[in-house]
Amino acid sequence: MKSIRKLLGLIFVSFFLFSIITFSIPNVKANGFIPPDYSDDLNLIGGYRYRVLEFGDKATWLNFSGGSKGDWATTLNDEIIVNITGFYNRDSEDLVGDVFSDIHMPWLNITIYKNAILNFSISNASNSEIARNLGLGFSKFQSGFIIPTNQIQWLKENATSEAEGASGPTAYLTIEESYNFLYFRFEEYGFTLNQETELIYDTKSGILVKANTTLGNYRLTISLINYVLDFEKEYKYQVNTFEPKGWAIWTNLWGNFKDIFATSSERGYMLVNFTGMYHRDPLLWDPDPFKYATGRPWLDIKVFYVGDVRTDMTMQMNNISNSETANALLISFPSFLSGFLLPMIGNYTYDIEAEVLSVSSYLSDREFLYKETDLTIDMYFKCGGLFPQETRLIYEKITGLLLYVDTYGQNYHLEMTIENYKPDLAKNSPEIPISIPSFSIILLINIILISSILTIYISRRKMKFNL
Repeated sequence: MKSIRKLLGLIFVSFFLFSIITFSIPNVKANGFIPPDYSDDLNLIGGYRYRVLEFGDKATWLNFSGGSKGDWATTLNDEIIVNITGFYNRDSEDLVGDVFSDIHMPWLNITIYKNAILNFSISNASNSEIARNLGLGFSKFQSGFIIPTNQIQWLKENATSEAEGASGPTAYLTIEESYNFLYFRFEEYGFTLNQETELIYDTKSGILVKANTTLGNYRLTISLINYVLDFEKEYKYQVNTFEPKGWAIWTNLWGNFKDIFATSSERGYMLVNFTGMYHRDPLLWDPDPFKYATGRPWLDIKVFYVGDVRTDMTMQMNNISNSETANALLISFPSFLSGFLLPMIGNYTYDIEAEVLSVSSYLSDREFLYKETDLTIDMYFKCGGLFPQETRLIYEKITGLLLYVDTYGQNYHLEMTIENYKPDLAKNSPEIPISIPSFSIILLINIILISSILTIYISRRKMKFNL
């Protein structure tokens, strides 16, 4: 009987302690609630996995009361996994604070692996605590793993304020924004151990995509595993210029006629849906600069003409290769058919400059300029001869998505920009020479003939006066 009472008492105590622990921790995932400032695209069910690309000395994890939660370390190619547990008020012990709101702050579980074995974990820690311990922020701009996507301008302003010394430390700050990403680089100055931190966020979900941070002997570089371009999304390209006015011809890769299309300058647009990554187009010729790509983009495309009275879809192509699209719209360089999605973008050993020059080696009159920013690849190509061309292409580095094209061909000019992206064509461009539009051969011959006739006429008149 005494044994039964002891057992019941033990069960009651265990249940009581379990209840205290359970109710003292905010409810995980909080019924899926996401505050308005954060993206509905956040994953509240699974986790986000990051590959460790670099790591320095072991570090000590400190809570906001100054106490240690233990040392942690990781190694190359190991993983750091974070799970969102919900959005709650700021940690009551977080007296230092940061520029972010005191309510609806992301809280997360984090697990860190070393040599493929669990090395360290914390349950339900605030994004601010995690940011400070991993170095994912600067001064009071502790952005951590998640940013509010509805406050991009606010984020840039506060990052600038903190870099300028609003809370003490100062840093040189670089900010860049592309279609999918927001980039910060803080380079601290004025201290013995100057912090250098790079952070790249996906602006659609707000999740951290890549981080590279150093402070003294501490160093951490991580990259989100399996981040890919959203193939479920429809991408809209605003046509800035389409000349000459009228219809253009669409051919396959062997030059066979397939359709005609038209659009309008400043009002027309194109819609692109990627259908998947498949084998290369069977009509594609060699040399093939993307021969080692694991898959080639295929897509649907619609072309729209926006008139004064109505909008017409002038052409629709379903499940065609990116290579064919690049060739038909001249979103390419000679034999370098990069199109709407640049293949091989994830391969860091792929030399774009070398490939462009290699496949266009048969051209004697050519010029190629190449420049990278933190988020983009900017390329310019020009050649003469029977098929003159002048083309500028800007791609997003992480995804390979086309952001901007300005291309001249034989009696053809197309300039387009992906929706909600404003390229700074002067600031980050290669040193492009003054652009001279390409003319058709017939027009060029006519100009030469007229010039010759005028020259002969003027010469004869001079001869008469001399006589």
